Amino acid sequence: MKRHLVLLLGLCGLALAALPPLLGQALPPGTELRLLSPDLKTLFAAWRLEGGRLLPLSPPLAPRPGTEVRLLLSVPGKKPQVLPGVAAEGDVLLLLGKERVSLVRLLQEAYGVALSGRLWP
Repeated sequence: MKRHLVLLLGLCGLALAALPPLLGQALPPGTELRLLSPDLKTLFAAWRLEGGRLLPLSPPLAPRPGTEVRLLLSVPGKKPQVLPGVAAEGDVLLLLGKERVSLVRLLQEAYGVALSGRLWP
């Protein structure tokens, strides 16, 4: 019984640990994030990372929660990446393997980006 409790507490500790940098080791200034429809034709929102803050490049068109989206990540000097996700209330849940990871939480915890807790109102 004690062994099971230790294992359970260990797993809970992993769940509460900070997220690793899943989008690369660093997001330098000038990194752009664009939130697009799956066919890449509709731009919902675009941001540029400057001074540890995510600055909007255009007024966001908030996708309805549950809408499939694609995150286009453009790091200066690297090939752009397209990541699948699902829109949530002011956030994007990135589909990484079988897990869903909050983009807001990832940017805050893994990259130290200052956010108000939402990507759009």
